[in-house]
Amino acid sequence: MTRYRPIMFLVWLIVASSCSYLKNVQLLTGGHIGRKNYVQTLPFEWRKELIVVKARLNSDTTQREFIFDTGAFNSKVESDLANVLGLKVVTEKTNSTASGINRKIEVVRIDSLLLGETAIYSLGAGKLTYAPTSASPCIAASGIIGANLIKLAHWKIDYEKQLLHFSDTPFKVVERSYVLPFERPLLSGTPSINLEVEGKKVENILFDVGYNGGLILPIAVASHFENTESKIILDQSTSGIYGTNTDSLLVKKLEVNVGGVKTRIPVEFSSLNKALLGNEFLKHFVVIINYDTKKIYLQKQQEVRIATPPGFSVAIQNDSLWVVSRTAPEIPLNLGETLLSVNGKKPNELFISHCDYVINIGKLFEQDRLVVQKMDGSFLNIPTE
Repeated sequence: MTRYRPIMFLVWLIVASSCSYLKNVQLLTGGHIGRKNYVQTLPFEWRKELIVVKARLNSDTTQREFIFDTGAFNSKVESDLANVLGLKVVTEKTNSTASGINRKIEVVRIDSLLLGETAIYSLGAGKLTYAPTSASPCIAASGIIGANLIKLAHWKIDYEKQLLHFSDTPFKVVERSYVLPFERPLLSGTPSINLEVEGKKVENILFDVGYNGGLILPIAVASHFENTESKIILDQSTSGIYGTNTDSLLVKKLEVNVGGVKTRIPVEFSSLNKALLGNEFLKHFVVIINYDTKKIYLQKQQEVRIATPPGFSVAIQNDSLWVVSRTAPEIPLNLGETLLSVNGKKPNELFISHCDYVINIGKLFEQDRLVVQKMDGSFLNIPTE
């Protein structure tokens, strides 16, 4: 009998995997909005160039904060909150981030999620445990409004007025809007677009309002623009829900054409093969997403201006030591190298918590140069641009 056990075990794995897949499909297709002929308008908070909205789950009387994220395949609820609200675990799945980090997570059903006066019913959501180094809970602690909800309506994002509108009827598009056709997977609403860089078509880029950068593309694409001056960055400062991952970036200033918007911006090329268009570009427009026609409309509010990304940054190793989280070949510091001080200060002299660091680290780079002290006591002057 022993020789048959591996076969039986394999059959059990296939059956279990199929059941899990079917349950995920049922959750992703089961969500619906309980209104007709409506237009809902929500104010949003603009934190670290991300959209934060408030929602109530089930019978919870407290409004919770969530990142609004077209790039997230499904929504997420922070694990402790899910437990407090007694959200039922239905299945599990593997969740992947743009940084190339994978986690197996439980999936729960939210009976109702209230955005303003509009309720969304039977919504699937991943049960999310943030990594200790994740910046996401500092932006919105309760989770993510993902594309399995977003696909249920049409959307209008007004970055300038910080208003988010959604409706069961497509929004009116003004003349001279730029048009981006998109594709989306069957079970979610994550929009993938095509655009041009220096006249060359680049495909399958995630239209990602959950990304606070500009345009980032896979490193293989960079070889098409060899005659352009480039900047190399070694990075471990970009944080997602599961923390940071080491990346090598090549930055080139190139002309891009996004649905007819032609502009010259710094384009990042990632060794982690990211392909994202984010808020640093999109915030210059009113964005309308029509899920019937699968078109995104960009209504320009201001000229697109994106700064070249900095070549140096630091993170907190502990209360008294810094660690290099971003560097470049011309800077005589290695990624992950420990530092005694930055501008004569230790981390606990500038920030009272991890989230204080996440929200306010930018203030450290508002001057032209930083003075860092290495572990051997020597000092370096490092430009911040």
